[in-house]
Formats: sequence, C-alpha cells, structure tokens
Amino acid sequence: MLDALLLWLGAIAIGFVLLNQGAKFLTDNATRIAGRIGRSRFVVGALFVSTLSALPELLVSGIAAGEGSPDIALGNALASTVVTVAFVIGVSALVRPIKTSREIVLRDAVFLAIVTVVASTLLLDGNLTQYEGVALIALFVPYALNLAISQRTGAAEEIQERMVDLEIGLAFTGWIFGRKVVVRAGLKWLVFGILWSVMGAQFLVQGAIGLSNALGLNPWFIGITVVALGTSLPDIAAAWHATRLGYTDLVLGEGIGASVVTTLLTLGMIGILRPASHSVELLLPVVGAMVFTSFLLLALMLGGWRITSRSGAVLTSSYFAMVAFNILWIRGGFP
Repeated sequence: MLDALLLWLGAIAIGFVLLNQGAKFLTDNATRIAGRIGRSRFVVGALFVSTLSALPELLVSGIAAGEGSPDIALGNALASTVVTVAFVIGVSALVRPIKTSREIVLRDAVFLAIVTVVASTLLLDGNLTQYEGVALIALFVPYALNLAISQRTGAAEEIQERMVDLEIGLAFTGWIFGRKVVVRAGLKWLVFGILWSVMGAQFLVQGAIGLSNALGLNPWFIGITVVALGTSLPDIAAAWHATRLGYTDLVLGEGIGASVVTTLLTLGMIGILRPASHSVELLLPVVGAMVFTSFLLLALMLGGWRITSRSGAVLTSSYFAMVAFNILWIRGGFP
C-alpha cells in the first residue's frame, strides 16, 4: 500500500515538474514573440500567454478523457477556471491592486461570465456531446480574433521595454536579441515546451488515477483539487512575477484569457474526444462555483474600476470555500 502510494505521488510530482517547465518554455517565448508584434500587455496576456499557459489543462483533461477518466478530465477543466479567477487574480490583488477599465470589463470580463453560463447550461443536462464540444470551441474564435486585431494604447518601444523587464523577472532562457535569431530560438523552445508538457500531463494523469485508487478517493475530488491546482501552477507563477514587476494589466489579461481558454477549449475538447454522460449532482457545486466566481470578478471590477486587496481577499477566500464545500458535498455532509 505504502509503496503504491509513494509511486503514484512520485508520478504526480514528476508530472508537475515537467508540466511547469514545459509551460515555462512556452510562455517565456510566446511573450517575447508577442511583444515584438507590438500589442499591449493586456492583449499579450489574454491571447498568447493565457492560451499557451492553459496547455497543461488542455493536455491533462484531453489525456484523462482519452483514457476513460472523465471525472478527472471534467473536474480539472471546471476547477481550473475557479483557480485562475479566484486564486490567481485574488492573490495577485493581495500583493498589488489591479487597475481595470471600462473596455476590459465590458468586452472581456462580461464575455467570461457569459461563457461560464453557456458551458454550465450544456453540462447540467448530464451530457456533453460532440456537437456541444464543437460549439464551445467555436465560441473561442471571435474572442481570439477580437483580441488579435485590437490596438491598445502605448508605444511599441514602451511595450518592448516592458516585455524585456518581464522576461528578466521570469528568468527567460534561450534568447539572443535580434529578430531572426529570436524567432529561431523561440520556435525551438516552443516545440521543446510542448514535448515536456505532453510528458508531464501523462505522468500527472496516471499518478492521479493511481492515487485515487490507492486511497479509495473519488477521482472527481482528485481532479478538482490536486490536478486542477497543479495544472494552474504556470498561471500562478506568471501572475506572481508580473505582479511584482507592476504589470497588473498583464495579470488580469492572463487570468481572464486563461479562464476563457480553459472553459471553452478544454471542455470542447472533452466533448469531442469523449462524449459521455456525467453525474449532474457531482458537477453542481463546481459548476456553481465557476459561474459565481466569474460574476464575482465582474462585480469587483465594476466597483471603482479597481480590484483592491480587499477584493483579492474575497476572491481568494471563495476558492478555499469551493474546495471545502466540495469535500462536504462528496462526503454527503449536506442533507
């Protein structure tokens, strides 16, 4: 029993290391490339960094669904959104208040709230079909296109300077300044990051399945706690470094963007790869938490166009409340 437990915990640990190192290679080089395009830090965060930093969630849920573990796949996808909105943005606001704007609220935060409602509606009938999976992925296209063509304020020189600062803060590797060399090095590390992430996802899924069996725990609980928090570590690390450097708009963009990616692309991929029925009763608390935290974030952003440290405490507390509530729910602690 002990040997098996140590084996699966070791697999999970290896998965975490590989996933986070792979995600680091991806986000490091994606941010550098995005900075050279000349978009604002919010667009860089929402479109490039958030999409690639959400790759762990995509890979883990995809592998889990493909191997017949829908509880881990769905649990990770849903809870990762809660982790990103409540924990990542919340902790960042505790460190440094996050400024927002009317444009970000009306276009991005409102879109996140809408997609969580749409995804929840599709899940609460007890089935996630291939058609619904395709529909969820299709919803991401207008969001991505809108961000890609958006021109934000700030000169290209200032944006480039900020990107260099952020790279230093994140200990970027493999870069030599100069457009041609940077692109070649960036592509190399992007491919390397994807390979590491795939291997890490495989270790993490196998470790999570083995751990749930060894301890007699519901795979759903492992998915919404250990797996969801583990796959969100790249988001947490990126947000922490960006906050320390004062780039709170990047934190907000990365948080909202990663949540949109996880909600639409990850759930959509699960529906396409493994369309199946699921327990609505089991999903209900996490689905409710996902919708609640997205609307809570929207409300806090509207309160003075600023996410204060007090608001950050509220967001962070909502994550721990979600975990505690689900423990009681799974154990039958409610009548």
